[in-house]
Amino acid sequence: MKISSIFKKVLMALSGLALVGFLVAHLAGNLLLYKGNGAFNGYAEMLEHNPLIIPAELALIAIFVIHVYNAARLTIENKTARPIVNAERKTAGESTFSSRTMWATGLIVFAFIILHVWQFKYGDKSGSGGLWGLVISKFQEPAILGIYVVAMLVLGFHLAHGISSAFQSLGLLSQNRRKLRGAGLIVGWILALGFMSLPLYAFFAKPVATISATNDHMPKK
Repeated sequence: MKISSIFKKVLMALSGLALVGFLVAHLAGNLLLYKGNGAFNGYAEMLEHNPLIIPAELALIAIFVIHVYNAARLTIENKTARPIVNAERKTAGESTFSSRTMWATGLIVFAFIILHVWQFKYGDKSGSGGLWGLVISKFQEPAILGIYVVAMLVLGFHLAHGISSAFQSLGLLSQNRRKLRGAGLIVGWILALGFMSLPLYAFFAKPVATISATNDHMPKK
């Protein structure tokens, strides 16, 4: 049973770090939103026509399922072993708001991902500005802006603990736990605030598509 729990923690740690790597790449691409519809749509089109995109998406889904499944299993196991959990919580300085709410923030992030994919992967990109225009127009809706800002705050708390916890589960840098926690905090919030800046930019700056937007979705010859 102990070996099984350790194995689940290792799988959750590895899958979690892989997802963090995806978030870094995803944010880097999404920052092209600031450069306008030409750069952003060009990047999106490059990804769409990459022959590796479908295998990459399937691998990402598999990693995500592994992470969620092992997180759920470990949460259930911890709740059925309350004496152990209570003993762990008594260790001075170890428990944080982020660590105590990992399951809740994880559920919120999961629900947000479904909304995010539904809105932008399967949304209507035929309007002015293509995908860039769709993203900008959605972010200019107050309700959508509020959802994204709250979701990114939740993501920040989830990553702040999750990154350092993943390295600890793998037995890395265990002697520098405080520095590791600080690094996780910094990286997690850089990612969360980076993503949060995009809807805030769209809502307050109200950028418009360039003239070339009319050619973004012309049929390719």
